[in-house]
Amino acid sequence: MTAPAALSSTSQLLVVADPSQVGGARRAAATLGSAQGVGEEAIGRLAIVVTEAATNIIRHAGSGQIVLRAFGGDSASGGGVEMLALDKGPGMADVRRAMRDGFSTFGSAGEGLGGIQRLSDTFGIYSQRNQGTVVLARIVEEFRVSDERRLPTIDDRVGVVCIPIRGEVECGDAWRVVSGRHRLSFLLVDGLGHGPGAASVAATATANFEALAAPKAETALAAMDSATRGTRGAAASVAVISETTREVHFCGVGNVDGRVMDAQSTVHLVPQNGIVGHTLPTLRPTVHPWPHGARLVMHSDGVSARWRVDSYPGLAALHPALMAGVIFRDFARERDDVTVLVYDDRAPPRSAL
Repeated sequence: MTAPAALSSTSQLLVVADPSQVGGARRAAATLGSAQGVGEEAIGRLAIVVTEAATNIIRHAGSGQIVLRAFGGDSASGGGVEMLALDKGPGMADVRRAMRDGFSTFGSAGEGLGGIQRLSDTFGIYSQRNQGTVVLARIVEEFRVSDERRLPTIDDRVGVVCIPIRGEVECGDAWRVVSGRHRLSFLLVDGLGHGPGAASVAATATANFEALAAPKAETALAAMDSATRGTRGAAASVAVISETTREVHFCGVGNVDGRVMDAQSTVHLVPQNGIVGHTLPTLRPTVHPWPHGARLVMHSDGVSARWRVDSYPGLAALHPALMAGVIFRDFARERDDVTVLVYDDRAPPRSAL
């Protein structure tokens, strides 16, 4: 494990339903890259990648979404920008054929999906016939540091979509991942309501999580309850993975769903009723095995809990950001803030179909 680090960020959602919106998506990506400290060369690659992805959406699905998120955390390559391109179009019967230059966006600057893959530090794609496609691309400052010499980081194992309700700038959901010695701590907070008030509560709850993260999930949750007394309150769940004992300790209050999945089974991490900061119940944490190669999925109630991973063959073997994108695309509720967090016990491939 690398040195202790904390990850946390929100995402930016861009609707792509008209060719005129392709340029807006490109400019938004460039602005985010600049704010993240990404250099001119990387921003140029990012602009082409987003243009290609948005053009694909228009030409083949008619409409879709681009989700942008800045990341960095403990990455050896410095800051970067992640793009998820989501659509519910016809999908691809043959993804490998679609990867050939020119197949997807013939005549465009980057020559389609093949160009996106070449220009990206991390690339992934998931497509189902008549269900749609999700494309992942990550652009970092230091191009192609992701060869065999670079050790995987926590950023490589985490996929997140965190989006405010339509019409709001600030998100009432917040998340944080803290990596320490042989331990990983995950927090997802859903401030009650929406907008700045909910965002303020979520920020208060997450502010000291790096210092509070402990082997016992209930310790951190109780401290957050004290910190948010007098506010509107929140739902929150904490999961702590011990890489030594291969266990996950979970404690949650309110509607923040959690699951531990491996090839054989899915264990639901069930939160208790109550409100952090108002009516905290007597906390009853649970402990579950953490199998090698498992995935942790946590999401706020802005996502329907009706999703099933077996409805998406092969998805669990791909980058966790693709799973976060698929769950968001297919199960997000339009009238709520939405967060989906996926952590993979393995280091997923940086370029996979």
